[in-house]
Amino acid sequence: MKKIILAILAVILFAVAAQAQVGSLIWEEEFNNLDNWIKITGNGSWGWGNGELEFYKEENVAVAAIPGEPGNNALVITAKQESGPGIVDQWGNPLNYTSGKLLTKSTVSVKYGMIETRVKIPNINLAGWPAVWLLGTSNYAWPRNGEIDMMEMGAQKAFRDLHDTHNGGNGLDNSTVNQVVGANAIFYSAASINPGNPSGASSISWDPTDIYCRPYYNYATPLVDRFLTYRMYWDDASLRFTVVDAGVEYDLYETPFTIDAESDEFQAPFYLITNLAIGGAFTDAYNLGDAGSGAPVSMPFPAEMSVDYIKVFQWNGQGEVHLGPPTPAVGSYGIYTDETPTNGGLVAEVSSQIYVWEGTLTDGTIPPYEGDNVLSWKTAGKGWFGAGIMSIQPLNLFDFPDGHLNFRIKIPANVTFKIGIIDAWNNQYYVSFPANQTKYGLVRDGQWGQASIPVVDIRGTAMDLRMMSYSFVILEENGVACEFALDDIYYDGGNVSGVDDGVVVQRPAPLTNVPNPFNARTEIRFELPGGGSYELTVFDVAGRRVTGFRGIGSAGANAVSWDGRDDTGANMGSGVYYYTLQAGGNTASGKMVMVK
Repeated sequence: MKKIILAILAVILFAVAAQAQVGSLIWEEEFNNLDNWIKITGNGSWGWGNGELEFYKEENVAVAAIPGEPGNNALVITAKQESGPGIVDQWGNPLNYTSGKLLTKSTVSVKYGMIETRVKIPNINLAGWPAVWLLGTSNYAWPRNGEIDMMEMGAQKAFRDLHDTHNGGNGLDNSTVNQVVGANAIFYSAASINPGNPSGASSISWDPTDIYCRPYYNYATPLVDRFLTYRMYWDDASLRFTVVDAGVEYDLYETPFTIDAESDEFQAPFYLITNLAIGGAFTDAYNLGDAGSGAPVSMPFPAEMSVDYIKVFQWNGQGEVHLGPPTPAVGSYGIYTDETPTNGGLVAEVSSQIYVWEGTLTDGTIPPYEGDNVLSWKTAGKGWFGAGIMSIQPLNLFDFPDGHLNFRIKIPANVTFKIGIIDAWNNQYYVSFPANQTKYGLVRDGQWGQASIPVVDIRGTAMDLRMMSYSFVILEENGVACEFALDDIYYDGGNVSGVDDGVVVQRPAPLTNVPNPFNARTEIRFELPGGGSYELTVFDVAGRRVTGFRGIGSAGANAVSWDGRDDTGANMGSGVYYYTLQAGGNTASGKMVMVK
């Protein structure tokens, strides 16, 4: 009895100590609207890499009142059994289920804190896979960007049976997916690479000897059709996952996960995701394209998953929330340069990585054009070559609409090559440098030369300059053997705000639009310090141009009216839109919300 009392006291003291370290509220999402969220559509590549069976539709996501809680709204994701035109996988094969998925990539990112969410899951027996989770904002591919699963249900029976002697389990191997919830964190580890796991994904829930992973079980009162609270306690040293059921907080692991140099993915920002998947490798249901790989889908439809809120509190004095895309680069920005004066820049192997694609290049011997560093390569006889400079975190070059991408190159005159950029959504665009022709100022004489590409030429029509992954790429597709070098790569001509040399820069006044949110039409209002031409451009949340207005404004108040249509006259859907005003060599930006 004494040992039991001491154990209970230890639990109480631990709970009090944990609570004492929770600080003030930093940010909350109450789901009165979906301004912070991007709705995902489609089935991805092989069912989002997991063999999932659902097609995500925007129509399956909504904000709705919570029954019995007057004035309280929730995000509602509805899974349906339906098929029809456009409900297909990547190969065009018909799918039989739809659902919803949202994320905050480019709108909200979190680094550390106690994150809490209140969620209600529907009956998911069998095949439902609901989750509230996070992915790292970095441009690394999964799993190197890191994944944090605050809560997920629908795990395979083998997983549930393995751990059911702990945390409410009865040891009888008879739990259902409605009675068990877990959490997970995934990072890259070279030690985890094997024939069955070529990606090197290291999952803390992988616990074949049952010593660490502690999913929570409740047989008497299943974890569906009622709200539960899920928490993650995250600082630079550890991750702790819990679930609160009937006022009692249960840990989902034996101890918090310790973050070290190998798992430093968890020392960077993450964005939020919530979805209700159907089937796939995580569940006991069958995988996409292989009806014999698992059980049939038997969960009832329609099925509604509700998320009441997501809140971020300080934890152990740590916690950051960033709203919107990354802070914009301004003025001039170095991508790979030693001596050119810039307002900031990337540092190789610190804030950027330099990649050669598929072994198409080997090290060359050409000395630098400037400074001590150079990218010097020889072709490897692969029939093409490609290489690029990737910023580890997305780079915001949105304030370079009239700027230039400058670079030095020494390459034989008979080599045709392309220079391009890639954004964090994997949109890419290239401009060509034909052999033996001068283009963008680059004289093709085989010696060091400089090119200066206007950003307006290299951004194309779909690039999201707010969220850049590769800010410089070189590509050759004809297989011409050569040795070449690149150096002194930077952007210039970016907008600079504030005071310069004691002279106050006159800018357009901050933009506003009325009404905001709006339904059919909104008026975008701005002031100009002096009369002259202006250009106002509307972009969607992915940074794609929607429409624009040009005119001659007068000093003082001006306005344009937008009816929610794009350049072709098509009606745009509900969501967040950005608009940018350029006038007098300066730029101002704003955000508006269309609700239909």
